Amino acid sequence: MTRLAVIDSSPLIYLSHLELAPKLALYFDRVYVPRRVQVEVNKKQRFRYRLNKLYETGLFERCKSADETRVRLHGLDRLGDGEAEGLVQAQEKEVRFFIADEVKARAVGEKQGLVPVGTVRLIARLSLEGQADDTRALVRRLRRELDARLADDVIEKAIASALSPI
Repeated sequence: MTRLAVIDSSPLIYLSHLELAPKLALYFDRVYVPRRVQVEVNKKQRFRYRLNKLYETGLFERCKSADETRVRLHGLDRLGDGEAEGLVQAQEKEVRFFIADEVKARAVGEKQGLVPVGTVRLIARLSLEGQADDTRALVRRLRRELDARLADDVIEKAIASALSPI
């Protein structure tokens, strides 16, 4: 069975910054990057180059399809554009996993039958498998270098949940 995921902006930025994004191949066969996520991350300095390198791996794929009406309905007053488009594309592409950090988006994804996976859980799982440095050290680095807003209780829950395979 093919393991497909859709990724939101923050996890894509964080995992790329830590040079862990290509390691998602351990868990997924393909990771779709919604068009609005591409636009958002390309606003960041030099990220266009990083994103193109990720596409070259064959793991990450540009995803342009999405019913615009459904995207607007998901996004109205609740979600960001990238999250809304990602959730619609997940349904359209029959994706099982939604890689996102925003609580509201993850809750909507769960209601749609998706398995939400956050950045810290991915980092923790990679760390447990010897594929990444210590989770807490990497989170400190994200906080310091990217001003990542990751709550301590979320980090502890993610580390605990990393014991279960993705």
